[in-house]
Amino acid sequence: MPRKIDLEVETPIVSPVHPVKPKREITDAQREHLNKIRELAMKKKAELKEITLKSKLAKTVPKQELAEQYDNYIAQKAVQAVKPKPAPRPEPESEEEEEETIIVKKPKKKIKKKIIFESESEDEEAVVVHKKKPPKQPLENLVYQSNKDQLYQRMVEERIRHAMVGYGNSLGV
Repeated sequence: MPRKIDLEVETPIVSPVHPVKPKREITDAQREHLNKIRELAMKKKAELKEITLKSKLAKTVPKQELAEQYDNYIAQKAVQAVKPKPAPRPEPESEEEEEETIIVKKPKKKIKKKIIFESESEDEEAVVVHKKKPPKQPLENLVYQSNKDQLYQRMVEERIRHAMVGYGNSLGV
C-alpha cells in the first residue's frame, strides 16, 4: 500500500529582516532654504503662464486688426458707391511730376510672297498670295510623335521576328 504524504507540515516563515534606517532630520535653516526655493519656483511658474497667455493673445491681435481693416474697407466702398463721380485729378505743373506708363505694341510683320508668271502674251501678271505658315508644333508633341513612331517600328519588327521564328519552327529548322 502506498504511503500517505502529510502536506500539512508547518514550515517556519522567515521574513527578511532589513535594518530600518532612521529618517534624516532637517534643520530649520534647511527648511527655510527649501521654502525659499519653492517660492521662487512658484513665481517663475506664474511668469511663464503670463508669457504663454500673452503670446496666445498676440496671435489673435493681428486677426482682429485685419477684421477692422476689412470693415473699414467695406465702409469706404459703400461711401464710394453713393458718390459715383470721381474726384478730378489736378494736372501736374511740370513734366517731371507727370509719370505715365505707355504700352506700345509692335505690329506683326505680314509675309507677302509675290509670284510672277510670264504668259505667252507680253503682259506680266503679278499675283500676290498670302500663305500662312503652319504653326510650329510644341516640343512635347514632337517628342511624343517620335516615341510613338519608334514604338510602332519596334512592334512591327517584333511581329516579323515572331512570324519568322514560328515559320522556322514549323519547318523544323
